[in-house]
Amino acid sequence: MLKYFRDKELGIERNTYEAPRPLKILSTNKRKLPTSAGEDCGKKKKRTVPKQVVRTPAVINDVTERLKEFVVNGMKGTELTLVIQKILYKSDTKKVLNRLNMPVIQLEANTFLTDDEKRVLDKSEGEIEVRVLGPTLEMYENPMKLRKWRMLRTENYVLTTNWYRFRSKNKLLLKRNSKIQVWSFRGRDKRLCFAVACVEEPEVEDYDSDS
Repeated sequence: MLKYFRDKELGIERNTYEAPRPLKILSTNKRKLPTSAGEDCGKKKKRTVPKQVVRTPAVINDVTERLKEFVVNGMKGTELTLVIQKILYKSDTKKVLNRLNMPVIQLEANTFLTDDEKRVLDKSEGEIEVRVLGPTLEMYENPMKLRKWRMLRTENYVLTTNWYRFRSKNKLLLKRNSKIQVWSFRGRDKRLCFAVACVEEPEVEDYDSDS
């Protein structure tokens, strides 16, 4: 009884006592929002790095010196320019394709065409008739056509029409996997001509079929 009055004086009501509520523990793991549109959370997109073409130094040897001497002094040609140095791939020797491919990205010089010639080749069916000097320093009897093909990621100049016959005639020098050079020059009539020479034999010879 005395305890009741003492508690009442102190203002303590036992039946009104409430235990403290437990604290709510908040998660510290916050969701990471995307940093840019289209980026999935927790995943990074790989950046596509375009392939770079490794251009080796142009070969200078007896073959190239004889070619330059013959074109300049023998044929009285002008504007002699190295257009491309490349490997003669299997696709360059196939009869069904009948063309020499010269990717623009691999050109040593892209100044061998006049403005008028560029405009012709920029047309959808544009082509220029050219004469080609072979690796034996003999002008091939039949003309070829220079065209410009637009691919998905690049552009290619191609020598077509009679290329297969020209290459077959010079098969012993223009072997598959050999390193060749293509030069441009102007004849006495100022028309565009090309010269094709083998500057390095293939390290491994490939069986050369006509397929």
